[in-house]
Amino acid sequence: MCEAHHDELWLAFPKTIIEFEERFPDEAACREYWMKLRWNGPVVCDSCGHDRTWALKGGKLFECARCHYKTSLTSGTLLARTRKPLRLWFRAMWEICVHQNGISAKDLQRIMGFGSYKTAWSWLHKLRRACRGEKRAMLATIVELDEAFVGGKGSEKSMVFVAIEVGGRVRMVHAPNNTEASIKAFADKEIEPDAHTKTDGLASYNERSLSERPHEVSVQTKAEKRTGDALQNIHWAISYLKRWLLGTHHGAIAPKHLQSYLDEFCFRRNRRKTKGVGRIVARCMENLVSQPPITMRQIINDTEKCRFFQITA
Repeated sequence: MCEAHHDELWLAFPKTIIEFEERFPDEAACREYWMKLRWNGPVVCDSCGHDRTWALKGGKLFECARCHYKTSLTSGTLLARTRKPLRLWFRAMWEICVHQNGISAKDLQRIMGFGSYKTAWSWLHKLRRACRGEKRAMLATIVELDEAFVGGKGSEKSMVFVAIEVGGRVRMVHAPNNTEASIKAFADKEIEPDAHTKTDGLASYNERSLSERPHEVSVQTKAEKRTGDALQNIHWAISYLKRWLLGTHHGAIAPKHLQSYLDEFCFRRNRRKTKGVGRIVARCMENLVSQPPITMRQIINDTEKCRFFQITA
């Protein structure tokens, strides 16, 4: 799917709840939008790529005119094999995305009327996977880096690498440690090679971990931070993260799922100035279409902590 088409759909997406309800009053309207988002034209067969099909089961399936393979409306996406109407998913996405601080699984269960907490929890985790697009521009210009600990007390806390453009976007990953190798993997994936980096005095921030990026070190006392913090942007971001984890989710996050919550936080934080909250929902839908399927079993059993470093290894 071309980026220009996605941008066109993004600009036309409802900005308010009133517009949203008018745009998606029934299942047919939701299916029409989903098809535009996924194929931007005729439905394409998942098996042979042919673009001549006919609808079955009211538009849930499409049979190929060439090989007779049946392509589902949601196959190959994060919503694969869902038995729930798209309209329910669309409304859930609205509720999750438009609230500035997000909502917990318990709140989603109450709002959507789900029969079980497990359903709400799995929906939230699928939508969190859609909070991290695969094609993200690297951080550029001036980038502050630091690490923080979040979660339980003492040894139960988890380390998080944080990088933020001055006045711009933020990236966060669950890290196993703050060694040079870990910092280098994070920097090479998320920060432009010519970006100017600013860090504290941790020895691991050096030429081996940051490569040839210009590097400015700021070692400050607590008194100096109060009068003028040289790393104020990143310290604010870390503070917001901790308050969000405690306020919305009450700190009840398993380490192996922490990365999903970090992705959601960054998704929200990087779009806080978007004009029209509905457009945040549109971006989430784009990623739902492009991300591969994931089952409840995979969310529970196959999710690993610090998975950023497993993917980039």
